Amino acid sequence: MEDQVENTLNEVAAPGRNGDADPLPLRRSGRARKRPSDHNEDVDYSKELPVTLPPSADTRRNPKRRAAPEAFDLPDNLLETSLGPWKEDEQAEWASWIELESDPAFFTAILGRIGVKGAKIEEVLSVDEDTLATLPSPVHGLVFLYEYVSEESAEATETSREVWFANQTTHNACATIALLNIIMNAEGLGLGKRLRELKEESKDLSPPLRGNMINNSAWIRVAHNSFARRLDLLDAALSLQNDVDAEKKKRARVAAARQKKRNQQRAKARADKSGDGSVGYHFIAFVPVGQQVWQLDGLTSTPVCIGEYEQDQHWTSVMRPVLQERMMRYETERLSFSLLALCGDNLDHVRQKLAANIRSLAELETMFRGHHHGPDSKLITTQDVIHSPTDDRLSSYQLDEEDIQAVPESELKKAPPKPQESSIPVSSASPLSPSSPSPSSPASSVTAEGDHEAMEATSKLWSELVTEQKHILVEYNNEATMAGQEPTAILGRTKDYTAAIHEWVGKLASHGALRRLHGEVRD
Repeated sequence: MEDQVENTLNEVAAPGRNGDADPLPLRRSGRARKRPSDHNEDVDYSKELPVTLPPSADTRRNPKRRAAPEAFDLPDNLLETSLGPWKEDEQAEWASWIELESDPAFFTAILGRIGVKGAKIEEVLSVDEDTLATLPSPVHGLVFLYEYVSEESAEATETSREVWFANQTTHNACATIALLNIIMNAEGLGLGKRLRELKEESKDLSPPLRGNMINNSAWIRVAHNSFARRLDLLDAALSLQNDVDAEKKKRARVAAARQKKRNQQRAKARADKSGDGSVGYHFIAFVPVGQQVWQLDGLTSTPVCIGEYEQDQHWTSVMRPVLQERMMRYETERLSFSLLALCGDNLDHVRQKLAANIRSLAELETMFRGHHHGPDSKLITTQDVIHSPTDDRLSSYQLDEEDIQAVPESELKKAPPKPQESSIPVSSASPLSPSSPSPSSPASSVTAEGDHEAMEATSKLWSELVTEQKHILVEYNNEATMAGQEPTAILGRTKDYTAAIHEWVGKLASHGALRRLHGEVRD
């Protein structure tokens, strides 16, 4: 047995010895054999510097650090700060947009704040021909508000370059986007300076870039949020943050998935509110451009042409069957909806009188203060009189500084000029001349008497203009009240009474009144 094993080993070690078998190749390492370096015993290798390798872009010795979260300066008492009064220009610092209530008065106020003139929003209770015929002329467009449900979008058509269309690129901005999609396409609608500049700067942009431009326009966002409380803005910011977090998780799960109906799915996610049971609403616009009627939905990529109408037809005749079918379907499914119309307000004549009155007051005040300085001026007025072209209340009447300055000189009411002092020589009237008239001289008496008469005439005209303005505002409010859009009432809706109520309840609690009331109710 041992001899057999030895013979086998010999054959393996020398396979070609018998000549009947091919020699087996030797297995060698693929690495090149290197000659070991000589070791010099006289060298102190411990003092040698370590070898530094050049940095590599492909490999990192340590994993990349995650970015540190952004730091915020939070107040000590967040609840007290949230319920406190507004600070100056605080609304402009908020980047979130609130969800708007479908109130025609709110939308009319927003139109004035962004610079639209001679227009208002009215609720449309029916889409029959007789109801639409009663709307003030002209009807610039319709805004349809509905409870959002996921549905297939209409087939996209070739978009006309004449149609101005913007996408909705931020949360809760669909109402203002729908309004702007009508405003920018309306013919004969008065636009303020900033709206004209926005239209000019965005005419060559794509719909998403137009939407982004609107989102970055703080003056539009402030007008949109003009009826918001701080708690509304906090809720909108939290909702937006939740949507961002949900979107990040979704992208992490399906990083490579890109679906065609991404916009519709994102809108559905917003409407679902992460499954909290709340209802999401959406605004879309219908507007005539040329001889065609277009549906402008900020969540779709392109506008949709509804149909064409003839010269002798009203454009709403094309919309009636479309809206009737949609309303009947939503009623069957028990979904909420409403219809608003952007139309003329027929208040231009009152608005022009108010603009002339305000400019007359402004110029009268400027002239008076130029001759009479000091706090004893009789033209110091109360806050209920608008006498400045930069007054914030002008937007409630769809006026701005440009309208005030555009009033013709012929429509202004001016004080009578001061008596001329042409009979007095220029040399004698100079205060540096030795022959200047003394206070008791006849020339000085004439000058003093003229100043007194001019002041009396100016004060009288000021009082007349103040009274005239009150009558104009009453006339404006009466006509606007018939449509439920009285400016003074709308201004009251912009006040946030949360801080006052919170302070009042806190005082009751500090005096033990709430505890006593709780005990009485419990007993």
